[in-house]
Amino acid sequence: MGESAYRVSAWWVLPISTVVWWVCGFLPWLLQALYEVMGLAEASSVRSTGFLPLPFTADDAVVGLVVMALIGGLLGGLTAGIPASARAGAAAATAGTLLAMSAAGGASCLLAIRGSAPGDAAPLGMLVVTVAAGVVGLAAGLLVALGPAVLRGPALALPVVLLDGWLWGLVPGNLVSPTGTWWIFAVALGIAFGLAVDSRPLELLGWLPTAGIVWVLQAAGPALLAVQENIWPGSALTENPLSAAAIVAHELASAAMAPDTHQLGAWVVALLLGAAIAALRLSREAADESELSEAWA
Repeated sequence: MGESAYRVSAWWVLPISTVVWWVCGFLPWLLQALYEVMGLAEASSVRSTGFLPLPFTADDAVVGLVVMALIGGLLGGLTAGIPASARAGAAAATAGTLLAMSAAGGASCLLAIRGSAPGDAAPLGMLVVTVAAGVVGLAAGLLVALGPAVLRGPALALPVVLLDGWLWGLVPGNLVSPTGTWWIFAVALGIAFGLAVDSRPLELLGWLPTAGIVWVLQAAGPALLAVQENIWPGSALTENPLSAAAIVAHELASAAMAPDTHQLGAWVVALLLGAAIAALRLSREAADESELSEAWA
């Protein structure tokens, strides 16, 4: 019996990961459309004439696409841990997430090309952005679900720093754009810290690379915004999309060297929260081992 008795078949992971990537990852986009219908938010001037599964509306949707596709990919990858078989779970989660990307992205591109989106929209470019961010999120989710404990924290680094933008997107009328909300960082960092621990206290050292990565990636939001601001007809970025990588690298490097751009209070709260989560997990595992030993005695 044991834990595997409560695991479901890997076949269930396929539809679950498909739904999770779009419905959960792009929940802010879906809610904003609902808010407009309900009159809770004003309709955007760049909104398409019809509803698109993904926000392929205009250049200012780049940051939101990256955040939502990445968070969705992370959640899709996490579903790989549902079945007992790690290989089957990983295959099903990957297939389901890629299927969701193909369906939602293809439908959005088709509708946008037919004239549903504003003239400044770039549906093919948006699709590339969506797939790239979704694959990064999927890889992170698979690592968190199935990877060794020391890699779980670092895998959560990028989703952690983009999480506040996703959450702000749930508020009526708000765009999905990271703003560096310190308390969201603290909660997310603490969860990442706690998940970096498995069964041995030494695995707490897995938090050290996570902290370093998050310290640098706290500039991910401003870097994405810098890329977005440089997308306009005739710009160097429009002519050479690969230069986006140089812009992101420059922004990350400059922000990483400036301590005043980081929320130090979040790190203190994160350490306390993470230590509590880690201690709880370790104590539960110790209690389970103790009960198992008594049962066999």
